[in-house]
Amino acid sequence: MDSYPIADRYSVVPAEAPLDASGYADALHSDFRNHYADGRDVWTGEAAMREAPRQLLDALGRAAGLHVLDLGSGRGRDAEILLDGGQRVTGVDLVASPEWADITERGDGRARFLATAVTDLPGTAEYDAALDNGCLHHQHPDAYGPYLRRVRELLRPHALFVVSVFQAPGETGGLYTNAGKRLYREFTAGELTALLGAEGFEPVELNQVPRGIKDLTYLVGTFRRVTDGAA
Repeated sequence: MDSYPIADRYSVVPAEAPLDASGYADALHSDFRNHYADGRDVWTGEAAMREAPRQLLDALGRAAGLHVLDLGSGRGRDAEILLDGGQRVTGVDLVASPEWADITERGDGRARFLATAVTDLPGTAEYDAALDNGCLHHQHPDAYGPYLRRVRELLRPHALFVVSVFQAPGETGGLYTNAGKRLYREFTAGELTALLGAEGFEPVELNQVPRGIKDLTYLVGTFRRVTDGAA
């Protein structure tokens, strides 16, 4: 989620030498923890990042009081938008943020935050919608399936799932890593749709969101959880 050209700033992960998945969860947590502690979470203030929660609210229409799962909640900027839109929010992140307490208090019982991995969340069919604003593209490729399957289990039938990822500039997405070993995956629209389709989500809408940095864009997709019989 760093606001810099990925190919200019990070190292390409060679396809013939994929990263070892063992220990990646620790590396991911450590890198995010360090970025937040040092105030290097530049994505928090990026205006383009706020388009994903607005797209989810638009997709939900006039419905209010729905329970939305905010994946990778960070400092809670998206949660605040969802709360202002009349929804209930459970925010989840690997790193707890001091802003959570104030948002929870102002949420009048409609907000809660948990410092945990998405795959460790309890429950089944707990949420009416979910927002992933920059989590999927930092997962290890071996975890895409388990991650998306867990999200699907947490959602009620026909629930909406909005996903924002780095958009690939060409016909094929790339995989990169930073100095902290955190992975960055760029997706094409076809790659994102195929990945989610394989895990029980059908596309509703795909939008490009310019980031105001060269020609970089986010790819923001709205998907719907298909019923068990149609998965």
